[in-house]
Order: sequence, then C-alpha cells, then structure tokens
Amino acid sequence: MKNGDVTEGSCFPDHVCYRSEWDIGSSMSAYNNVEAKQCPDNDRVFCIKPGNDDICTDLTTTFTSGNCVKSTFSFTKSITVDFLNPSEIKQEIPNGLPAKINATLPPNCENLTVDYTCLEKSNPSESRSLWELEPFTDYTCTGQIKHNNVIVKNTTTIEFDIDCDLTTEITEERVTNTSFVFSWTTTSQRCKNVTKDPKFSYVCSCYNSTHKPRSGLVRGGTCSVDGLKPFTNYICEVQPTYNNKKVVQAASVKKETDVGIPEEITAVKTFVHDHNAINVTCREIKRFNGPKELYIARLFLNGAEVSKQEKVRPCKFEFKDLSYSTTYRVQVNAYNGRFEGIGKSDHKDTLCMSSFKLLQHVHLLLNILLRQLCGSLRERPSIWGKITHYVIYFNPCTRNMAN
Repeated sequence: MKNGDVTEGSCFPDHVCYRSEWDIGSSMSAYNNVEAKQCPDNDRVFCIKPGNDDICTDLTTTFTSGNCVKSTFSFTKSITVDFLNPSEIKQEIPNGLPAKINATLPPNCENLTVDYTCLEKSNPSESRSLWELEPFTDYTCTGQIKHNNVIVKNTTTIEFDIDCDLTTEITEERVTNTSFVFSWTTTSQRCKNVTKDPKFSYVCSCYNSTHKPRSGLVRGGTCSVDGLKPFTNYICEVQPTYNNKKVVQAASVKKETDVGIPEEITAVKTFVHDHNAINVTCREIKRFNGPKELYIARLFLNGAEVSKQEKVRPCKFEFKDLSYSTTYRVQVNAYNGRFEGIGKSDHKDTLCMSSFKLLQHVHLLLNILLRQLCGSLRERPSIWGKITHYVIYFNPCTRNMAN
C-alpha cells in the first residue's frame, strides 16, 4: 500500500475519514491514540474522532502497511472549530449572582468565546443576558459559540434556577400582650446583594391553629405583628420573598404573649330570696387572658364594700343574712391572677321581714323575757297580745300588714 492508495473520505460528522481499497482499519493510527472505526455504510472508509484538545490544531494520521515500516506514510488534517461538537462541551451552571456559565472550550483555540442568551420559563417572550438574570428564577439558556466574533455553532440548551443560599436568623424579640416585635439578619454567600434588590422583601406573621395575623410586606430587618390575643401561644416567623413569592424556609420562633385584661362582664342578674338573701349570676366570658379564671362578686352598701366572694365557673354567688328592706349594689368582675376586667353592676333591694318570721322573733324574745320576769306576767296573759301589737306597729316592715 502506498500514499496514492488512500484518499479523504466522509462518513461521521466531526470526524477525519480516509478511504482506500485496502483494509486500512488496522494500519492507520493518529497521534491522539484514538482507534479508527469503520463506517457502517461503506466498509472501505475508516474514521478517527478528533479530541477536544485537537481542535484548532493539525491532526496527523499515519498509515503502516503490515510490518513494512519503510512503506509508512502520513496525512495531516487541519482541525478547525467546525469539528466542535456542542453536545460534548461541558457547561457549568450558575450557582449565584452575578450569573456566570463556565463552558469548557478547546484549549488550543484563540478568540473562541460563548455568548449566552436566557429565557425565563414563566415569561419566555423576553430574552436576557447573564448579567440580567434574577435570583430564585428558572431559566433556559443557549450560547452562541463565536470564533473571532463570528458565530460558528450554538451550545446545547441548559436549564437552571438561580438559587441563593439565604440564611435568616432572628436576633431580637419584644413581646407584649397584643403584639410581637422582632428583628433579624439575612445573609447570602452566593448572592451578595440580593437583599438590596427592590423585588426582595419579607412577610412577618404569627399564627396558631385558629389565628394568623400578619404584618404585610416589609423591606427592612424589623417588623411588628399586631392584633395578637393575650396569653396565647404563637409561632412567629419571617418569610423571605422575591417578587411576592416565598423563597427558602422561613425563620421562626415560638412565643407566648403577655397577660392581658379579661373580657368585660356584659350581663348580671340578681334576685332576692328569703327576704334578706341575694343570688347573683353573670354571663360567663370566653377569654380571661391570663393564668387564672376567676369571677369576683362584690356587695356594696352606701358605696362601701361589705362582702366579697371569688370562685371559678359557674358564675353564681349568694349573699346571705343581709339587712331587711335595704338597697345593695352587686358588681361582678373577671380576674386572671393579675388584672380584673370591666365589671357589671346591678342594684337590688332586700325585702321586709315576713310577719311569720317577725312573730317568731317576738315570741323568742318574749320567751327570754319571761324567764326573767316575775310570775306576775303569768297572771296577766293579755300582755302577749299587747306586746305583739306594739312590736308590729312600730316595725315599718309590718305596720301596713298589721293595719
């Protein structure tokens, strides 16, 4: 086999191929040590795949006829950027901002660059360059491979999300009975200036199984969540957002609000029994806003407190042995161990002593007197009626009944 028996051929793209009537598969070798492969459509054609390091260089292929070293000859082929296979270019996706895609290009090529154009998945109508990419957004990007500023090929399309490694830490907390004020710091190693982006903000909220007040969007590192219920457990969190969408996990803390004032007593009912006892009931409240749940009933006479009772549910009280025919004021308040809520009052008049009970008292008094008086009283039994008549007459509660 001699030089003239071998010519250039074609078969595989991005390959250097040679054709001969001889079986040259075992006799050809390239300095890149890549084994020649036979063309499936033509058994007279054998091809060698240039490596990434061969592009922009000359690839020399040597042919040796059996053991005859003297008949060795070579062909040299200039491997241009046209041999570049975009699917074999490794592209390292961005992991921060400003975005940068590192493409592994042939090392021996000069003035070979890649310019990327990206599309946002949710808005593919608008293209962006790498320096315009935003955090926490999904993109598809394709690069134009340029040699001396002339486009030769396009890279394969890659997909990625700009994921900033945000870390949010709550640093200061202040709690009242109706609000929670807290501060935090947010850092990112991959996206240094992400917190300065006008689309970046936070949502502060406190919540439990039944209640979730929130502060709305805030820009800085401090917010106040108002409208909380006193003496209630909450999980309070700060949620970073970008373009009104949640990004990364929220930083949270468990808190209990301070003791507040119990709810107002809105209704009190009183009624008299046994003429000189007052029963009291109230409409019970739902929230005491503190560690204890007590009702306090106070009895006032002429503006001065004369009796006080405390008890848990139900809200029922009884004041006994009061003065007859007397006006009292009753007030009921809720108490939680620290504060009393607004109370509710009612006025009630005790009744006059009944005639039967009055006579019982008179007879009791007379029995005592009889033991001390002389026997003359026994000789004049009519004194019973006279004494009873005068007691009834001079008692204002029974005078009318006597008449």
